[in-house]
Amino acid sequence: MSEWKRIFEHPNQAVVEQLYAAFESKDAAALKNLIATDAVWHIPGSSLISGDHRGHAEIFAYFEKLQELTGGTFDAELIDVLASDMQAAALAAAKGTRGDRVYEQTYLLLLRIDQDRIVEARLFNEDEEAFQAFWS
Repeated sequence: MSEWKRIFEHPNQAVVEQLYAAFESKDAAALKNLIATDAVWHIPGSSLISGDHRGHAEIFAYFEKLQELTGGTFDAELIDVLASDMQAAALAAAKGTRGDRVYEQTYLLLLRIDQDRIVEARLFNEDEEAFQAFWS
């Protein structure tokens, strides 16, 4: 990490970067440390993955479903982070395949963070219709 980044990076930016690194490496222990036990993950729509996923069990089941439905091809890559004392916005790119369907688009994940732990996440998709079609 560059000295300038260390000086100017908001601590909640680091939380988001750690979240994406842990998700990519499938580090369940790190994810559990980053996500509050009573956190809520809001996924819009009425697809197979939509809903308000509450607590570790439901959130981790949601993460597993992403991989299960895509045969392990789902990937989310962090592009940028904006962070403040209580929130962060992660701009990321998601991709995956389901049979002959291919999904590639950017999304915004708004995160509420308290004491270095994510307490709420809300997903906003670039193309909600394409998101729903892919995950239905």
